[in-house]
Amino acid sequence: MRKKISSGKIDCIISVAIIFGSYIIQKILNICLNITREFAIVEAVVFSLATLIVFFLVTKSKETFYGILTAIFGLRMMPPVINMLEYLSPEAHIVYFLVQKFSIIIFALTVLWLYEQQEKPRKITAFPILCTICVVPFFTDIQGEISVYINSIANGNMIYSYFSAFIFYSLSMIILLFVAANSNYASAKLVIDFQLTALLLNFGRRICAIIINLAQGNHISRSYYCWVAIYVFFFTAFFILKNKKTEKVK
Repeated sequence: MRKKISSGKIDCIISVAIIFGSYIIQKILNICLNITREFAIVEAVVFSLATLIVFFLVTKSKETFYGILTAIFGLRMMPPVINMLEYLSPEAHIVYFLVQKFSIIIFALTVLWLYEQQEKPRKITAFPILCTICVVPFFTDIQGEISVYINSIANGNMIYSYFSAFIFYSLSMIILLFVAANSNYASAKLVIDFQLTALLLNFGRRICAIIINLAQGNHISRSYYCWVAIYVFFFTAFFILKNKKTEKVK
């Protein structure tokens, strides 16, 4: 007999669907349409409302593991970046920018609140949560600044910038693998499930970009294929680690 899914888990599933749906829709719109000022403003309003809906659903769910996982997705991905909004409507961009920063605060507080809701001793510890939130953005910011410098002296040769991106992203994945491998089961599962989902989403994004560019007859950078290979490699590594962690608790 199948176990009934709790309403809290359903709230988290709906929240994740909204988060991923917003992210994917924004990417598709950016690729397929010429965005006007009015359309960009509508996007900003819709994604801002979606962020609030996700926040209320997560706090309503009171599911510790799935709530924290969903809140981290919200913190990292909501509301999605709207390209060209800054140029199409500077006023809307400022408001949307504030919404983005405010969303970081509310989702961070949600993670903290759900973490404190755990019975002691806490199954999910603080350090893996912090690493899941911070490691990839930390190394991405470093790589971004280094790429600016590299591009200024590389005379248009992008290979060095691409190579630095591969190195820093791979380093962040290795650190997270190490953190998950040395954490208890619940904490490791949080890190691994987040990274598996993120890697799958990034893989799909790159594959879609390749397909669309091929269909339009555009040149495809070899870096796209390198990224696909990197995502597949680390997805496999996290998946193997998850199986090993699961076997240990059986």
